[in-house]
Amino acid sequence: MSIVVRRTNTFAVRPLSTEDEQLLRELLDASASLWNELNYERRQQFFDGDSVWDTADYRKQYVGILGSATAQQVIRKNSEAWRSFFAAREDGEDTAPPGYWGNEDDGRALQTYIRNDQYTLVTGERSRLEIPVGQDLKAEYGFGYYDRLRLEVAGDPK
Repeated sequence: MSIVVRRTNTFAVRPLSTEDEQLLRELLDASASLWNELNYERRQQFFDGDSVWDTADYRKQYVGILGSATAQQVIRKNSEAWRSFFAAREDGEDTAPPGYWGNEDDGRALQTYIRNDQYTLVTGERSRLEIPVGQDLKAEYGFGYYDRLRLEVAGDPK
């Protein structure tokens, strides 16, 4: 018998500069935009009675901002949310399709999903998190090819 344990690190981060904060906001806003666009297409297909799995390739559209792994992870988590929705419906639960992460006018939820092998978390007296950024944002903010966005961590990550 095997047991699968999923662990999620959720914590607050503090950018080290105003420029880093702007980069982080662009990255998180792009994640929300990707989620919303994919979710909109899937919701339309669902309400039209079509398959929600036949969608456009949004990864290509967002890879320059988010990086390939992060774009792929957001798409994967959206698919997981839809699978959970269909499983709940099969179990007879009255549930709604996955929702949006806010909107552009009222503000999007600034969050993302980063695959566990794509970030570096160093804890201690000066805890920090380093996350990947797409090549377009790296070029815009003067990052080198291998550079990552470095943020201070607030809280008690596991």
